[in-house]
Amino acid sequence: MKQRLTRNLIKKYNNLLYVLIGLLGFSVACTKVQPAEYGTPSADFIVNGVVENQASQPIPNIKVVARWDSTYTAVDGKFSLKNKVSPTDQSFLVKLSDIDGVANGNYQNKDTTIAFTNNTFTNGDGHWYKGKVEKSVIVKLTSK
Repeated sequence: MKQRLTRNLIKKYNNLLYVLIGLLGFSVACTKVQPAEYGTPSADFIVNGVVENQASQPIPNIKVVARWDSTYTAVDGKFSLKNKVSPTDQSFLVKLSDIDGVANGNYQNKDTTIAFTNNTFTNGDGHWYKGKVEKSVIVKLTSK
């Protein structure tokens, strides 16, 4: 009789443990888990500019080179460069070259540094992408 009582007690104890472990497993499976994200924070730094001569007239076909991108000025002297880097204060060296000689005037090459400080980023996704920041510049070239 004592053995039967002990067996029944062990069975009830085991059933209680099964229920508790099952509830514990179910509660863990139902919690919302934040998915892992890999990468580094980034932001787009956009430089919109106009290249002009000393008389404030736009200069077309000027080669604009930054370390990450290059372009040419349009007929209205405008250009745009974009770089995706860490969302901290940044400065970029931009080199401007008159590659067509006397076709649009003959201008000296120029290096200019464009600095982004105290940035306010827009259109971020709330995760790694912090958004974009734009800066407009006017660059004056002098004749040779």
